[in-house]
Amino acid sequence: MQNKKQAIIQSSLGSVFSVFSEEELKKITDKETRNIAISGKINNPGIIDVPGGATLADVITLAGGLLNDSGFKAAQLGIPFGGFLTENSLSKELDFSLFDKGTSRNIIILSQEDCIIQYAKFYVDYLIGKMHEGAIEQYEVARKEIIRICKLLDKISKGRANMRDVYLLRRLTATVKEKVNQTHNIMEEIIDKFYGEIEEHIEEHICSTSQCNHLVKLTITSKCIGCGACKRACPVDCINGEQKQHHEIDYTRCTHCGQCIAACPVNAITAGDNTFRFLRDLATPNKVVITQMAPAVRVAIGEAFGFEPGINLENKIAAALRKLGVEYVFDTTWAADLTIMEEAAELQERVEKYLKGDKDVKLPILTSCCPAWVKFIEQNYSDMLDVPSTSKSPMQMFATVAKDLWGREHGLERDQITSVAIMPCIAKKYEASRPEFSRGLNYDVDYVITTRELIKIFEDSGINLNEIKDEPIDAVMGEYTGAGIIFGRTGGVIEAATRTAVEKMTGQRVDIIEFEALRGWDSFRVCELKVGDIELRIGITYGLKEAAKMLDKIKSGEEFFHAIEIMACTCGCVGGGGQPKAKNRMATLQKRAEGLNSIDKSLTIRRSYENPAVLAIYDKYLDFPLSHKAHELLHTKYFVRVKKDK
Repeated sequence: MQNKKQAIIQSSLGSVFSVFSEEELKKITDKETRNIAISGKINNPGIIDVPGGATLADVITLAGGLLNDSGFKAAQLGIPFGGFLTENSLSKELDFSLFDKGTSRNIIILSQEDCIIQYAKFYVDYLIGKMHEGAIEQYEVARKEIIRICKLLDKISKGRANMRDVYLLRRLTATVKEKVNQTHNIMEEIIDKFYGEIEEHIEEHICSTSQCNHLVKLTITSKCIGCGACKRACPVDCINGEQKQHHEIDYTRCTHCGQCIAACPVNAITAGDNTFRFLRDLATPNKVVITQMAPAVRVAIGEAFGFEPGINLENKIAAALRKLGVEYVFDTTWAADLTIMEEAAELQERVEKYLKGDKDVKLPILTSCCPAWVKFIEQNYSDMLDVPSTSKSPMQMFATVAKDLWGREHGLERDQITSVAIMPCIAKKYEASRPEFSRGLNYDVDYVITTRELIKIFEDSGINLNEIKDEPIDAVMGEYTGAGIIFGRTGGVIEAATRTAVEKMTGQRVDIIEFEALRGWDSFRVCELKVGDIELRIGITYGLKEAAKMLDKIKSGEEFFHAIEIMACTCGCVGGGGQPKAKNRMATLQKRAEGLNSIDKSLTIRRSYENPAVLAIYDKYLDFPLSHKAHELLHTKYFVRVKKDK
């Protein structure tokens, strides 16, 4: 694969470094010229010839001005660090003597849209990567301190730091500056010039730029026109505001389902955007970036490129991600089969106990793949938390296996792997930041990119899925069955689970495994499923208002189910808050769902327990479903969440 890490990576959020390699830049920007390379939050990144007497403001104008007219924050001079120029330097002549000798003249422009913590972490990550390459040997004497600085910045970005950590940063910074004999040090200048922003991250757990994904909540921005569309779409009534006035979200009630985002006509609601972090990671040396892709993404992304809803573009997505520089392109659907191995075993175990007369068995068993409904039950039905399946979602199972098993096989430590999940769902951003899905500060999923965000990345990078040639998803964690692929539509998770569970319970192979009784578009469905001597009563809902109705009926004894499936979004993940918006919404969602059904029908293997790659994981690492080893890696627990009354 061609190395893309030295190429420019441009997006609507800015550019990462320049169009030339470091050696080329040194030649282009040598002392005989007034050329500089400019990137960051400007409209026209590249090489510019700076006229004599030009100010920093003039340089920014020559580069097309600031993106989105977002306000100047700082200009970093040079890689390695040559110091920050802040607002009081805008009207001063650019001093070429500020660039370090022996390096290229490179300016990175930061705007008010940039998080200073994320930028500092990116810079230090990049510095460590270059040290691994042996490119900047003078920093080796301070390697230990630089790595500790990186970890402290990570701690701050995740809301896990205190102000004593800033004091430690100062001490480490002073040591690095002395050992390396620096004129400028990035952390010294950041602490000096952006102390308030650091304090806000630590004391208030706020990232005002929404770039620190562990500190981001759904937020209604100043773009709000007060139309009330979000309020009407919210299934938990957590949005307040009068007509034609700015609306607000009650975070203690919000489940992060993202239906408000899907409904908003002016894109006034944000859940944070990890695009620029993704691009920076792709540009950082020695970082192994891997992606996983949820089932629903492949049948929706094509709509932005002229394809009909439901067309499977997984191989075009794989090719496009590799073109960006992703090292390994994997598939969440593989982990959906792994999830079914555990959930189906739980279903079988509970139903068999119930049929034998066990009065203590907890039924119905609830599928646990939708993070919005998991938060919903934690907030609203704390007395039912022993009912859901304890199996992690496919996204989290994949990430656990990737970092703890696959990474070890490839000689990679957890912190060398950047695990990116491409999801149709806003709530997945919240799920990725739950502390139970981490080892210390190292989270199994580092961050989530939604389908809409990936579309924008492709468009900004000049990648057209109509024109790109197909490439297969990487093996080992790419092979999937028909059962895994239907996870993306309503009824799909429970259908996949029953395909495995009923055959295991009866010991007989079922010829027709399209369980039509479990399919349909009604938001509240009750299904009777009879296979051999096994009769199962199953409830299926989508939308959290319908979920509340079903759970209330179960609690009151009005309804009994062996199993239920709940999804927060309309028609399931195909209607996720991170998916492309559709004018004829219901028809489009049904086409996406039918696209998943078509993939299922086309596959030779359609039962999760027949996936050889999944079986190999059990043989090598996990023994069997529900084993102690499987519980340690693939299962989770739930927590009572405090919710305010309306």
